[in-house]
Amino acid sequence: MTEASDPYRKRADAEALDWLIALQEAPEDLEARARFDQWRAAAPANARAWEESARIYAGLGEVSPVHSEHWSRLRGRHDVASIVLIPGARRRRTTPGTRAEARRASGKGRAPIAAVLSAAAAALVVVLAAPEVALRWQADVIAGTGELRTMTLADGSHISLSPGSAVSIDYSSAERRIGLLRGQAWFDVQDDPRPFRVTARNVETTDIGTAFEVGLTDGATRVAVGHGIVRVDDARTGRTISERLVAGQNVSIDPAGKALRGTARPELIGAWRDGRLAVQDRSVSEVVDALRPWHRGIILVRPGALAGRRVTGIYDLQDTAGAMGALTKAHGGRVTQITPWLLILSDG
Repeated sequence: MTEASDPYRKRADAEALDWLIALQEAPEDLEARARFDQWRAAAPANARAWEESARIYAGLGEVSPVHSEHWSRLRGRHDVASIVLIPGARRRRTTPGTRAEARRASGKGRAPIAAVLSAAAAALVVVLAAPEVALRWQADVIAGTGELRTMTLADGSHISLSPGSAVSIDYSSAERRIGLLRGQAWFDVQDDPRPFRVTARNVETTDIGTAFEVGLTDGATRVAVGHGIVRVDDARTGRTISERLVAGQNVSIDPAGKALRGTARPELIGAWRDGRLAVQDRSVSEVVDALRPWHRGIILVRPGALAGRRVTGIYDLQDTAGAMGALTKAHGGRVTQITPWLLILSDG
């Protein structure tokens, strides 16, 4: 049973978030602070839930919390971690007693929290908007979160984009060129006298009559062939990385240009087009990277042994929470659901 499915831990998570809000609204209320200390000491699950909630900011970006000077003083006295409210979070259902405690602790309505959430959301927009604007300026096609997008090009070739992916398209009389700007894409290429090339970071893949996929992660560019043949080159130096990559073969190239070759069943390459994520000897953190665009929310992986464990399996992209539960269960990890849209994977 994962932590996300444990009713006692779920209740503790919900109560921790209520206390997080109440204490931020009324940092000087000593009576509320005493009730919080009593709640935290009442059960180990409460203490664990509080520590998880209080450290979420580390994965979302270290934004200074409201009343930070009060939290600093409390941290010195009670070993409480710095925290920040999560923009746009919906409060989960809690017991009537906990809701009443939170209301008494705040001593007022939710207007201050609304202001905090608005300010935090605005700050995140400023941080995130610039790269997104640049991407949209370059891209001809972008798939939305959770959207699997397919299109037919002028020559009859087909492209499928996984959620969040983006491409630029440049057809000329001399060549057909696609730029993969983010995510991953599947290419089913029609015969044409003009070469068909896909550029992703510094990796250039040239089709020789085939169907293949190209994907970008934080650490590598990956090319895998469903059928036919491709050639893979280093676009910076012109060095050939792989003269012939055939059906079932793949190559992953790190930022330094080092190539790692592998094989897989050809029918599983590009399986994400059918709602399945097929992985072979990939780390948990890599699998989570592949799941993130399909999840309408945030997935965090806490530092630890779980992130580096190697896994092989097929996961349901239509049920990302279930996929992450299956991913962690076999390796002694756990899934903590802080809100319906925030999942944290960690060692058990």
